[in-house]
Amino acid sequence: MKRFVLVPLLLPPLLNLCAAASRAAGPADEATVRGAPIWKEDFERCTPRDKVLFDESRPGFWNLRYKTWGDNPLLHGCPEAPDITYDPALKGVYDIEVESRATDRPGGFGLKLASDSEFTILDVPNQGATATKHFNVWLPFRKSVRLDGEKLVFRYIGKAAYIDALKFIPVSRFKKFRPLAENELGPATGVICKQPGRYIGWPTIVRTSQGELIVTFSGDRDAHVCPWGKTQMVRSRDNGKTWSDVVTINNTPLDDRDTGVIETCKGTLVVSWFTSLYFEQPTIMRHAWQHHADKIGPETRKQWLGYWVRRSEDNGKTWGSPCMTNVTAPHGPIPLKDGRLIYVGAGGGIAVEESRDDGITWQPIAKIPSPTSIYAEEPHVVECSDGRLVAMFRNEHPDLAQRFLGQSESEDGGRTWTTIHRTEIWGCPPHLTRLSDGRLLLVYGHRRPPYGQRACLSCDNGRTWDLQHEIALTDAPDGDLGYPASTQLSDGSILTIYYQKDEPDEKPCLMGTHWRLPKQR
Repeated sequence: MKRFVLVPLLLPPLLNLCAAASRAAGPADEATVRGAPIWKEDFERCTPRDKVLFDESRPGFWNLRYKTWGDNPLLHGCPEAPDITYDPALKGVYDIEVESRATDRPGGFGLKLASDSEFTILDVPNQGATATKHFNVWLPFRKSVRLDGEKLVFRYIGKAAYIDALKFIPVSRFKKFRPLAENELGPATGVICKQPGRYIGWPTIVRTSQGELIVTFSGDRDAHVCPWGKTQMVRSRDNGKTWSDVVTINNTPLDDRDTGVIETCKGTLVVSWFTSLYFEQPTIMRHAWQHHADKIGPETRKQWLGYWVRRSEDNGKTWGSPCMTNVTAPHGPIPLKDGRLIYVGAGGGIAVEESRDDGITWQPIAKIPSPTSIYAEEPHVVECSDGRLVAMFRNEHPDLAQRFLGQSESEDGGRTWTTIHRTEIWGCPPHLTRLSDGRLLLVYGHRRPPYGQRACLSCDNGRTWDLQHEIALTDAPDGDLGYPASTQLSDGSILTIYYQKDEPDEKPCLMGTHWRLPKQR
């Protein structure tokens, strides 16, 4: 995917990091990952449909034969059966395998892509099969096939042909995230975690006191809204050169969304998230989710629907019981210099909670007033070097053009706040970081063309923002993106992580950009 940004003439000039010269990609930068298989057994969709019978073996036809195992019939080729075509209705790149039944007779069939000129003959090994003992075998057909509109064609070749299922394994090849070398200007952008065929969203990053990078996100999803979201985590012990396998922290019966992560002054990790039943909305609900939704009874809904935090005192190896909070925000609470944790979030308006016991319990301390002209949600807060708190808010205004971030400040540790006022920064949602030189770094998604991730700096504790030098971190193929979060590494450089599509025909993944700050003006 290209890395560039087109700058509309009416916008302030961008410091265009994604258009900067970048390193040449080598083999070490490339990775291939395979996702969870997609099973297809709906052979009643084969065409021509009048050549497929149900439980009736006749020469010149294929037979959908019901079996004593499983719910779907297998496809059985009868003598003189014509070629039939199956449309998997998939887009993207896949490995294809066929599950076949081995019997005491020599087995096999022809299979090809509709665009191929010749069939591949798949012979079914039947060593060990007898007249009373049959078994299933997997036959590899093709690796890394792009299936956009492609169909499969089966041919009867005079052998026992029993086809139980097709397995499509999503394959993605991508540029891995690799951090900048010591003297490299950058930026460096790449994939940190991809789950082919699955959706990743809404990450947060923390650099721990031990120098580890920990990223949490909602992963293993069907879509932006679905029942399957899980709170997941990856970590790096070498400043992002390599990343761990995915670890699942939460998998409630509901949709686990919006994961924040912090380290407290005591070294405790606190993960935040919220659960949702929004996938049950009639305009969203899919048939494949209905069975799961039907199993979620009233007691389960009452037990799990809400806003949550969870603590780990051993660097994420184990986690304590979930604790409910009264507010939620995509990137969660933050630790303060006085040892408290403060959580600015949505919950009956915009409210503020604090914890004085390392995240074990939470108490409400304030409401933040908001004018009716600002539709404030999804906030994040930062503590400035002078102790001042600055919170910024997504503004979900009905008019897309008016979705400028909101801002509020507190001079007394979060007990009172100014009324939320509109900034001139367009995007959503915000994440704030205080840098080692005292400047504030704001990152946010840009969900209108040119799509991508943006950054802006303040040299005066958030009183003004240098929007004239807004920074474009990366571009993206569409608006399903954002929720960026940043951390400063030991050399002063910045790692910003976010979710977006790596390729236009794929689902979003976890990506990162390693970049160096412009010199302070």
